[in-house]
Amino acid sequence: MHTQFSKELFESTGINTDHRFRPALDLIFTASEATEAKKQVEWRTDEKGYRVEWLSSEEALQVVPHISKEILGAVYTEGVADVEPYKLLLALTQACELLGVDIIHGDVSGVIREGTTIAITTPSGVRTCENLVLAMGPWMGRTTEWLGIDVPITPLKGQIIRLNAPNVTVNCSVGWQGNYACTKPDGLLWAGTTEENVGFNDRPTTSGRDQVLEALTKMIPNLDDATLVQHTACLRPLPIDGKIIIGSVPNDQNIFLATGTGRKGILLGPAMGKIISQLISKQQPEVEITSFSPARFASP
Repeated sequence: MHTQFSKELFESTGINTDHRFRPALDLIFTASEATEAKKQVEWRTDEKGYRVEWLSSEEALQVVPHISKEILGAVYTEGVADVEPYKLLLALTQACELLGVDIIHGDVSGVIREGTTIAITTPSGVRTCENLVLAMGPWMGRTTEWLGIDVPITPLKGQIIRLNAPNVTVNCSVGWQGNYACTKPDGLLWAGTTEENVGFNDRPTTSGRDQVLEALTKMIPNLDDATLVQHTACLRPLPIDGKIIIGSVPNDQNIFLATGTGRKGILLGPAMGKIISQLISKQQPEVEITSFSPARFASP
């Protein structure tokens, strides 16, 4: 979906989201990792749109010469793509404005339901609407007070770093145990990411940086000439049952929730937006979403 989406955004805004297809190479360092990886290769072989195969260490080093020579092998996947998140956000914002959308920045302090009218309270006053979509990420817990429904979401902190590595170019996404590294179109080597349960603390930390660097240098050891350019952190919405939350709230078909993507917010965002638009316009979503409904958290 991102492929067509990025084309449409570029046509309407002129902003290139840096969408591109590039392979993924998941490194294997231990025998137990190899056993599990080979099982995944078996069931992913017939996965539509992808080509997945097991590579020996020698074959993997031919794909990315900079990776560790201590690997036992790697899983190679074609059909994977990525975008630049900030450019995607800029393009989405401009595309919405071109369609006549008013984007207002501010805090929402409450939701009011009066008859057929829905209203939100903000520092600048009360704003009314016919349909309301709450896509508040890890802050979705506020809906307990506003709507009387418990949405068990917790923040999962993630930190990434960007390096200027003039002697190392990684033209595929190298991964290991949830960590990744890839040279992006900006020329920098991006690496991440931590998974921290530290509440709503979204500040980058030296311990987080060091954790990312430790995993990075295990995957790609020869980074002596690399310099740190940027270090950022974010909070992802992690639902208690691990499943996304999308759909109308119980007993109100005009208030919708969309959250719970964990580490896959950019990946799933366009699809979730399409589903919400279909629900608002009373269309049947193209995919089955019953198991993702907010109703699963309602009291019996």
